[in-house]
Amino acid sequence: MPDSFRATLCGDASAEARIHRDLLDLTHAIQALLGNELVATVLLGGYARGEGSIVEHEKQLGPYNDYDLVVVVRSNARAHHEGLRHVAESWSKRLGVEVDVWPVAADDLNPPPRILLWLDAALGGARVLAGDEHVLDAVRRLDVRDIPLGESGRLLANRAVGLALSNLEADHDLRRARHGHKMILALGDVYLLAANRYAGTLAARMKELDTLGASPAVGTELVSAYQDAIAFRARPDLWKPATSLDAWYEATRELARARHLSFEAFRVGSPATPLGYATFSKSVYPEPIGLRTGASIGASIRARIKVGVPLWPYAGHPRERLARVAMLLAYEPQETASREKAAALLGIGHNATDQELHERVRALSGVGG
Repeated sequence: MPDSFRATLCGDASAEARIHRDLLDLTHAIQALLGNELVATVLLGGYARGEGSIVEHEKQLGPYNDYDLVVVVRSNARAHHEGLRHVAESWSKRLGVEVDVWPVAADDLNPPPRILLWLDAALGGARVLAGDEHVLDAVRRLDVRDIPLGESGRLLANRAVGLALSNLEADHDLRRARHGHKMILALGDVYLLAANRYAGTLAARMKELDTLGASPAVGTELVSAYQDAIAFRARPDLWKPATSLDAWYEATRELARARHLSFEAFRVGSPATPLGYATFSKSVYPEPIGLRTGASIGASIRARIKVGVPLWPYAGHPRERLARVAMLLAYEPQETASREKAAALLGIGHNATDQELHERVRALSGVGG
């Protein structure tokens, strides 16, 4: 495994050493499981870009972000899901950091799916930890213009899920801060993607977003919030809001609500209210996002079986349903009409509790994220 790359924004030596030890142990565990089936183990995300977060753990600095790993196998990635899921679960407990490990067949990366995950990899957000150094050659040819705008909508929906879950939790101060900042970063990113100015690092994106700050669609408020989110990213445990956390969160959520709805109105022509978006008659993902033709029907049936969400009111692929639920519970979690609509989309009866909504949103995000 290459040991020379910087994994974090802060660059603290002890934290860097801890992260590299963790990644080395993970690569050994994956190699032991897969043997000759393994082509390469790839690190994605903030640590791969040198932009990972660190926090203090029992008087020592250590990782805060998830470890996001893609394992490239020779064939039949699905056959390795269960074994790698056990690896992720056991190492998450051992390391005290969430570990995500996802298998991908080598042939499925040439050409790669036109999704944001692989665009970030193409722009420098990937490190081959073990195996074939050329495994990402085709991925690295991806360009911003190759990515459909529906991917931006999916990113915002996923970040809205984080806000929704935070809203439904009783003790969630750090999670609220984390998900609020993640939403702000996502909003800045989707405007950069739409303007074909998306870059591979946070610093480069900040510079590009600053040039768009004068435009009404972006605005200086989002630019300032994006810069604050980068500061949070470096050391979440040291970040303090200018006001109280509650006041900061409400202001951040209002900013996110306005920009999220505005972007979706631009992207698909949806209404400018959460309830209007949730009842929008057209698809919010009109472009295929890494899906085979006809996959939506099968995915909806699986979501019905695994999660219990209804086939009616029908909202296409589970991603459609999740996007609408997230919009409601991220921005109007206490509004009666929004809660009832979210409950109906989730297959829960009237007067659903926060816990019931939380459990069903988490389950749906597992099949529709």
